[in-house]
Amino acid sequence: MNRYNYKRILLPPNTGVEYLRATIPDYEAMLLSVMRFIADRYEKDSNYPFIDTKIDILTGQDFPADDLVRGKNTVYGWIQGRGLEALADHCSWIRQRGLDEALLSRLEAIMGEILDAQRKFRRQNKGRSSFFMTPEGEPFSFDNEWNRVPLLIEDNGPYGTSDLFLSKGMFLAAVYLGDEKAIAEARTYIKDVDAALWNGNIVRDQKQLDPKNPVEPRAGHFSHGHYMLQMNAASMLVENGDPSGIAMGFRLIGHELEFYVNHSNRLPELKDCDMWEAVGSDKLPYRENGKILSDPGHALELVGLALKFMQTANGKGLLDSAQLKECEFLQSILLKVLLRNFENGYQSSAGGICKSFDLISRQAINSDMPWWNIPETMRAALLACAIANDEKDRARCLTIFAKCHNDFARYYVRPDRSLMAVQTRNVGGEAIATIPATPDADPGYHTGLSIIDVINSIDSWTENN
Repeated sequence: MNRYNYKRILLPPNTGVEYLRATIPDYEAMLLSVMRFIADRYEKDSNYPFIDTKIDILTGQDFPADDLVRGKNTVYGWIQGRGLEALADHCSWIRQRGLDEALLSRLEAIMGEILDAQRKFRRQNKGRSSFFMTPEGEPFSFDNEWNRVPLLIEDNGPYGTSDLFLSKGMFLAAVYLGDEKAIAEARTYIKDVDAALWNGNIVRDQKQLDPKNPVEPRAGHFSHGHYMLQMNAASMLVENGDPSGIAMGFRLIGHELEFYVNHSNRLPELKDCDMWEAVGSDKLPYRENGKILSDPGHALELVGLALKFMQTANGKGLLDSAQLKECEFLQSILLKVLLRNFENGYQSSAGGICKSFDLISRQAINSDMPWWNIPETMRAALLACAIANDEKDRARCLTIFAKCHNDFARYYVRPDRSLMAVQTRNVGGEAIATIPATPDADPGYHTGLSIIDVINSIDSWTENN
């Protein structure tokens, strides 16, 4: 139901400030509708202390309760961590803009209950989260025949991607709620995850649910994903008065650009500012079957998270002259990363960004187009526009933004599904049932958090023009 009067405003190719302002009511409608959907579902079952987005956006039907992968008896750690972060950021945004106060009150109560539940489950699992867990908080995995098997968590065992997401979500929720004990716990959790990232004690805990999207750990294959995702943790620390986030953020960005981006003509066989998904043991792009795979969406997500970190740090007045100069250097590269990887991944005939692209043949390998890389690119494009010094580059950033905005509005957002987005479309433009990472729909993380930053960028631009 389209309660919030969504109009599906589209943008012209030559977009300016006056056109961007017109999109904000639609964005507000989208954010509020998704949060209302989450609140409605949570309040239906007081015995299920989890964010519940277990719905098929294509059909509008809940996943069957007895479905081992999609049903309510399989809780995804990623969704609970992402969802906590989304709840906190949406509540801050709703409060700041003076919007739906009744919804705000409901979301605050839900956030507190989920935070308490996740802290409890983490304590009973030796300080760890997991990709899969039961409603009782017991971690498990699946064997090759898709039978459930308990997951043993060892003392001082590795952290996983789920921990990275949960540490961020716990911190932002605890800060919003003013829970000092939970803030201290989550801050330590973030820093423990960061230490694990650099000492090799973190693993990618995702289970492959799409045959075309290999994600599970392989020997000699080192993905950049954790370094990218941790950038937002650095931004959170800085935003909330912890200056240790400054060094954390610069270290993460530097690592990404040094090992995963082709800048300064490092590899002449590739194009300037191509980004690859993984390196091998030799620290060079990982090659498999003569291909170097890139996920253009991840490259574009990196741009947005890195630019947001620098914007946050600069806005807090915490950067010295050397760091400000470093920002200029990093921003100049990130702008090129945006332009190059959008060109690599954008499939204009279908209106979306492909999942994987081969940097050798310059062709899409997995032409499916997940929803998440569109709003992530929208955030990156506006943040890049704000730091671009050249009018031509600013125009290119705005063109990217307009294309993504229009594609998202036309092809992904479903007014009949509480303005949530279909998860995946194919190159023919059809919405398909492919699972990008989890079958659970986005709990306001990729879409909502990106769109909140888009709104803030438009507001800032309006004030300065």
